[in-house]
Amino acid sequence: MERDVLFIGHANPEDNEFTLWLQAKLISEGYQAQCDLSFLTGGEEDYWKSLQELLDHRSAKYLLVLSKKSFTKQGVIDEWEQVKSISKKYKLSDFIYILKVDDVAFDVRIGVPTKNHFRFDDSWPKALKQLLIKLHKDSVPKTQNAPLSIATWIKNRYSTSAGVIKRKETYFSNWLEITDLPKHVYFHKYANDSQAETIEKSITTFPVIRLDDYLISFSKDVPTFVDGLDFEIIPKNTISFPAGKAFTRYESDEFPKYDDFRRLIVRLLREIWFQFFTRRGLHLYELSNRTYCFHYVKDQLEKDKVFFEYNSKSTYKQLVGEYGETYWHYGISATALLNPSPCFSLRAHLVFSDDGSTVWKNKSKLHRARRSKGKSFFNKEWRSLMLAYLASLSDGDNKIRIPISEDGFLTLSTTPMQFECEFGYEEPKTDGRIVPVDYVDEQIEEDELNEFEEEQSEEPKEHENETI
Repeated sequence: MERDVLFIGHANPEDNEFTLWLQAKLISEGYQAQCDLSFLTGGEEDYWKSLQELLDHRSAKYLLVLSKKSFTKQGVIDEWEQVKSISKKYKLSDFIYILKVDDVAFDVRIGVPTKNHFRFDDSWPKALKQLLIKLHKDSVPKTQNAPLSIATWIKNRYSTSAGVIKRKETYFSNWLEITDLPKHVYFHKYANDSQAETIEKSITTFPVIRLDDYLISFSKDVPTFVDGLDFEIIPKNTISFPAGKAFTRYESDEFPKYDDFRRLIVRLLREIWFQFFTRRGLHLYELSNRTYCFHYVKDQLEKDKVFFEYNSKSTYKQLVGEYGETYWHYGISATALLNPSPCFSLRAHLVFSDDGSTVWKNKSKLHRARRSKGKSFFNKEWRSLMLAYLASLSDGDNKIRIPISEDGFLTLSTTPMQFECEFGYEEPKTDGRIVPVDYVDEQIEEDELNEFEEEQSEEPKEHENETI
């Protein structure tokens, strides 16, 4: 009788979601995969006798889902002893695979460290790819067609445990709406570029940008005296331009043209954001494309946490925390958008440091740490981190006030824009989730990837004996 079955042993019910996902993936690849959730269909006179027959004569591989709960289950312990005996009895090479799904110790059971390990605790897709390569290398036979009944059963199982459901739900966006954009943008024209640059450098109380001999700001007035000079520098002309024109296309041969005006407003909003965070003392980490992630350092906040309101209840979230012997820091970057309405589009980031302050320079190391730490954050964690971060920028009244002139402010809410929907989503259990939020912190160019690989090849490999 041909050995063509992959049997997945696991803790029931704790590891059911992962097991069902893996079984579906293996079946879709053409393998005949079984587990107790499908093998035990009902009506068996002696389940253990049937299972023993399957393991003894039909199983090509035994795949153990290794978690903290695995060896607390008598069924798993019995299977483990049985498959070790089968492997020895029939002299089956690499009969047992270990699929590590959390941070359980490798020496949790005698014999576990000596088997093939696949690190699903790092990444489900990556480990699955390694598993499929190993199955192919070991010449495990495939079936021509996946059993329709199993595929349908799995589909039905998921449709009742997780997915889109009919219910009203509120969703948080990552847009921080600008509801009080100033009515006018001021273009201060100087005699030459040098004058404009001199005044630009002297302005420290509100944001301003420069375009050649123009200074552009939401402030009607600009200083005329500069320290060290005994004369005034006065604009030749000041143009007051309605900010609302950025949202209705117009034709003009004079400066500023429509497209130029929109770009200048976006640039000015970006400068407003940058100066606000810099002056509040947040630390920045430079990303690609001249964007910046602003984050707190250790002890900058009281106990590194922020209290905020969610669903009319007070809660809190840490924005800096321990990561082994190092530290993780939550931060955000922002892009100014004018459509569909003026807003700052926020993006979440995780950076890491050894001392609670200085972000690692090794980008490859940062990338690996982000993936490792970030996989434990799900939608509600990312939402809470963002709400806590925004609350930290308020003076306690759920408003963020950003100076834009000598006496003017942009007033933003500490809550991003929300949307109402007639449908909701029932999330799978935490242990059953694939990579939760696959975010990309930076646009990684090809030459940077090459640099990452070179750096990685120079670093000592971590847990080399624990991976395949």
